[in-house]
Amino acid sequence: MGYRDMVKGIISDCDIVLEKLDARFPEKSRNLDMEQYIEKEKKELIIVINKSDLISKRNAERIKNILGGRTVFVSATKRKGVARLRIGIGKIAADRQVKIAVIGYPNTGKSSIINMLKGSRAARTSSTAGFTRGKQYVRVSGRMLLIDSPGVIPFNENDEMLMSLLNAKNPQHLKDLEGTGVEMAEYLLRTQPETLQKHYGIEKRDGEEFLEELARKRNKLLKGARPDINAAARIFIDDFQQGKIAFSPEMPSQKKDKIPKNGQN
Repeated sequence: MGYRDMVKGIISDCDIVLEKLDARFPEKSRNLDMEQYIEKEKKELIIVINKSDLISKRNAERIKNILGGRTVFVSATKRKGVARLRIGIGKIAADRQVKIAVIGYPNTGKSSIINMLKGSRAARTSSTAGFTRGKQYVRVSGRMLLIDSPGVIPFNENDEMLMSLLNAKNPQHLKDLEGTGVEMAEYLLRTQPETLQKHYGIEKRDGEEFLEELARKRNKLLKGARPDINAAARIFIDDFQQGKIAFSPEMPSQKKDKIPKNGQN
């Protein structure tokens, strides 16, 4: 059974679906195919936007207004937003027992959310992408049962830049570390160059030149004092995935489908 079929089976078996998004890339981390399936199955949907501590309140409000529906911002690492999430689930559940599915891309913090809701380490967590394996059931209250699912992987496995942006693939697992680092640097230099300039003190507009300068600044040099671009790419991607680079989020498109009707207030 593939990832899609497994996740669809979990959705069919639950009452409420929590779809995890990355606050920095809410549009890129959405899975519209799964949202349509949730609507088809007449399940309730709550959009849970993790890593909200990496964006401003103003940008969070903008994202919420664009997405519509039930949208809750949380920070799994700082354990913020759990009360709002519990209230949102409680409004749907009322007095009945409900099963809740948690879906999303690898490493978006699904197990961390389970831990937040339960108040203890119910499911092991790791900073390594795709750590949760198989189906796990976690009771977080007398009437609330969480079904943790493996991360959905709907994108092309060759799109390593997107997987790196969404923390779905760590630098050590990239087939083309240098190429991905250059592409990722060029994307961020194009969308918000001032952020990288401020964080690294490097004023470059070209991705390869940026990584070369980063290698020099971090003393990552090869024979002949040549910059080690692979080492610089690893540093850069690690910094990004660990949330060390604070920048404005990419806003969802106004034209994108909003949250399915079953997930609206």
